[in-house]
Amino acid sequence: MRESAKPDVIVAGSLLVLALLYGALALGEGLGTMADSGAGFFPFIVALVLTAASVTVLVQSRRRTPGGGTPPEDGVEDEGEVRWWRIAGVLAAALLVPAVGDTVGMVVTLAISLVLMAKVMGVSRWSRAVIFGFSFGAATWLIFVRWLSVPLPSGTLGLF
Repeated sequence: MRESAKPDVIVAGSLLVLALLYGALALGEGLGTMADSGAGFFPFIVALVLTAASVTVLVQSRRRTPGGGTPPEDGVEDEGEVRWWRIAGVLAAALLVPAVGDTVGMVVTLAISLVLMAKVMGVSRWSRAVIFGFSFGAATWLIFVRWLSVPLPSGTLGLF
């Protein structure tokens, strides 16, 4: 296996494990039907997206040429090292949603998770991370609660 492909295989495997976890939990909650979706419907969609992301990462790592690889898109040189603390930080923030979403409220938990993910991934200012996270939370509330009339857990605290 090429040295440059190892991090991609690790990322693809991690995404697949997370997808299988979400999928198993979603099936345990029940999918329901398209007309009357169950509690596990949207987590199952997340599992499908994570599986597709895993396959995409793996296929892209296999398409690269043995010596060259693909140039970075943002113009920053790839140092070839995996930043494990970023991977762990994003996974921890993602797992925050199912861990405390029912207690704190889904929209608030999503917003806080996105703020944390933005900071872990390198957003320099807290204000930008907060604007990003809470804009995503507001959009989630508008789309699901107002537009689609899908009740999201407001938690025992009564937050959004």
